[in-house]
Amino acid sequence: MSLSIYEQYPFIIKCSILKTKHLTCKISINGVEGLFLVDSGASNSCIEIENEKKFKLDKYKKSYSASGAAKEKFDVLKSKIAEISHEKIVVEKLNFLLIDMKPINTAINESDSIIVDGIIGADFLVKKKVVLDYKKLTMTF
Repeated sequence: MSLSIYEQYPFIIKCSILKTKHLTCKISINGVEGLFLVDSGASNSCIEIENEKKFKLDKYKKSYSASGAAKEKFDVLKSKIAEISHEKIVVEKLNFLLIDMKPINTAINESDSIIVDGIIGADFLVKKKVVLDYKKLTMTF
């Protein structure tokens, strides 16, 4: 008898889908809950730079050059290791890129009237072997 996917993976995080078809979930970073886009196309997980203190992040002083879907490069800062938790259980320790998410939030806010704190990217999704279920709107790992 094989186990169902929900029996194989201990964590199930409820997600919601925006009018823009973006998937979001609520998770905690360093014990502080936030709303995050789930984006397998984003190489790295990111947090809005203005939320550095909110999520109790320490950052490295050196900036890095990064690029998004557009060709333009932009400077980012990297956080020191932060704890990602769900229901007060630490599920991963990860560095986040601290970026200006105003353009992303402006685009999302036009149709969904919300602000996201960051992005859960492929670095986390691949490492944790996350399964996204769009029918049940869950993220399991």
